[in-house]
Amino acid sequence: MTKSNRTLNRIFLFILGLVAVLVGLTIGAGVLPAVQDAADPYVELPRNVDIPASSLWIVAVACAVVIVLALVWVFTRGGGGTSVAVRERSGDDSVTVNVALVRDVVEHELAGVRDVVGSRVDTYLVRRQRAARIRVAVRRGGDAVSVLDAVDRAVAVLDRTLGRQVPVLVHLTGGTRSALAKATRVH
Repeated sequence: MTKSNRTLNRIFLFILGLVAVLVGLTIGAGVLPAVQDAADPYVELPRNVDIPASSLWIVAVACAVVIVLALVWVFTRGGGGTSVAVRERSGDDSVTVNVALVRDVVEHELAGVRDVVGSRVDTYLVRRQRAARIRVAVRRGGDAVSVLDAVDRAVAVLDRTLGRQVPVLVHLTGGTRSALAKATRVH
């Protein structure tokens, strides 16, 4: 529900960081004696580096372009996340429902379900319409069908509580938290 691919973001940041480290080491080795002495056992670097002033300007402009592109990338990623689940306007009046209400309703409805380890609710603004994402951690070996039925009942209660239907994406997860969760004991 975000605007970018997580893997692409991480690859981009890794390459950007690697380039920044290499440029920093190269510039530092040519200018700072301490960096040159530290790099001596590993790399043979010249002792004197004469860099023309025009080359420094080219490097400075290239660094500025990389910084601007990185800032544009950061500020245009993600987006859409909001704390408002529903906003209704009628004339001069408006009613705003916070995501905390949605979270509380879903948690309350899923509290008695044996195979649910935990849940998380986020709301997003997608194409000018508010939508909810409900992530439910299912116990390892748990019955996903009964959990999905419980989530359907929770969404129905949520719709009745809000007085309207909210688009919902349900994501059932497993993983470490589910594997490490203690089994439910019946007394």
